[in-house]
Amino acid sequence: MTAPLEGLRFQVLWSRLISVADEIATTLVKTAFSLIVRDNHDYACALYDSRGMMLAQSTQCTPGQAGSTPFVMSDMLSIYPPETLNDGDVLICNDPWIGAGHSPDVFIATPIFHRGALAGFACTCAHHVDMGGRLGATDARDVYEEGVIIPVSKLIHAGLANDELFRLITRNVRTPEKVMGDLRAQISANHVGAAGIRRMMDEFEMISLTELSEAVSARSEQALRTSIATLPNGVVTNEVLHEITDDAGNRLRLALRLEVSAEGVLLDFAGTSPQVAKPINAVLNITRAYCVFPFIATLCPELPMNAGAFRPIKLRVPEGTVLNPTFPAPGMYRSLLSYFTVEVIMGALQKLAPDQVMAPSGTYPLWIQKFAGKRGDGRDFVTHFNAQGGQGAFHDRDGVTAVVFPGNIASTSVELFEHETPILVRKRALIPDSGGPGRYRGGLGQETVLEARAQVPIRTALSGGRFHHPAPGMEGGTQGARGEIRVNDGAPFERPDRVDLSAGDRVTLRQPGGGGFGPARERDPAHIDADLRDGYISPEAARRDYTVVLDPNNKQVDAQGTRVLRDDTVDSSQNPALKLN
Repeated sequence: MTAPLEGLRFQVLWSRLISVADEIATTLVKTAFSLIVRDNHDYACALYDSRGMMLAQSTQCTPGQAGSTPFVMSDMLSIYPPETLNDGDVLICNDPWIGAGHSPDVFIATPIFHRGALAGFACTCAHHVDMGGRLGATDARDVYEEGVIIPVSKLIHAGLANDELFRLITRNVRTPEKVMGDLRAQISANHVGAAGIRRMMDEFEMISLTELSEAVSARSEQALRTSIATLPNGVVTNEVLHEITDDAGNRLRLALRLEVSAEGVLLDFAGTSPQVAKPINAVLNITRAYCVFPFIATLCPELPMNAGAFRPIKLRVPEGTVLNPTFPAPGMYRSLLSYFTVEVIMGALQKLAPDQVMAPSGTYPLWIQKFAGKRGDGRDFVTHFNAQGGQGAFHDRDGVTAVVFPGNIASTSVELFEHETPILVRKRALIPDSGGPGRYRGGLGQETVLEARAQVPIRTALSGGRFHHPAPGMEGGTQGARGEIRVNDGAPFERPDRVDLSAGDRVTLRQPGGGGFGPARERDPAHIDADLRDGYISPEAARRDYTVVLDPNNKQVDAQGTRVLRDDTVDSSQNPALKLN
């Protein structure tokens, strides 16, 4: 007879679950072969009960992958019901419509058996460096051009490897040693998680995880419902026009009707643009993940992610739209669009609770560059480079600079990238004046210059956005700087595209800044002074955007002169007869 699941015992078990999930993540990072998993941390790790209900996720994970895993497990168990599984089985799937929206995200799920009975599952999702298809597939017209699709399958059956499937994967990728190395890292990490769960169950004399699962899910659900209840009941609408267009040249539209009631939140995306033959469609799983994320991030940021976190938020997403496409729509670069679900939701929430949201970010969309070719020793390479712009400002603080939001992956290490790739990073620096001015400033963009050094052309897929429409400000804040991609002295890219880089060719990436929050003239002069010292803003921008007076001797903010100028500016705006000298 086990002790009641309450009080201290419950808190210890809940913390223990998160600790085991983090142990899975640590193992994955330490054993992975590719830069994108080992350095960028583009992965998610989670634990489930025997029914496939999510118990906990690792502290470090991407919201898109983590938010997709509960539904991946459901689909896996519909094909392999729990009663058909064996100790030693390993399941695999990268089907975009079952997983996280594109084929490089590979899910590995391992049943956890304890004392002869199925106790739960350990699951990892990792972004693999390559899954075949056209490199980058920036112009893909359907999913078949984007790489090999692995349906829900047994990679290992009762401890015996499915050699045919291993050979199929190996034959369809450019760098099999890295892909297979990362797959085995996922398997090993799951085994570590399984061992951790068995130790926990033995230590606490547990015969099942079901009671614990119900308890953690119920508490998470209640915590989020309590936070949602702070919002006023009602209906608001919002829309975001994307700079990417459909075949008729119309900007893609994300339309949202947000309803808050005693039942929770309903998000209705009726009016959203139909799916397009461009690799930006976001399948329902990834849309759902980025719909849940804004509510947790703004209302309940300390909430542990599990099955209960999804229940208060309901979705209606018309099938056949860019947020719920039908097979075989392409979606390799679904983050070019899916990140904007955060913007459209934040814009709607701003009408209900302006003090709880953030301005749009220059980090929508994800900027990630792909390179493939041969090293000097003749070996093939495929790798990614990730560097991002600025986060939007909040109602009470500046946006974070050079961060992947909401993707939550790390920027690429210059040293590791140069070690693995015949490319030099000539420059990587913040861009002054790129953060949107406001009472609180948007995060800065950054400029990166990459130079090809290989003797044979490097196939390159370059992606980014906000080339034409920067991140807008909120509540009187101003927009951030636009993004830009150039190769040598060529014209700026109009859209993500592929190029071949010869030795000496340079790629310049200027990631966009985040939008500001609140009127810029209300920014604390001390913060402006700090920005001047750090080089985040120029003296010209300080005078122009923030209505300040600078000491001519040291270029520091003259606080008294600034107060007088701002007061005079207010008087002048209220009485056009008053003019400033």
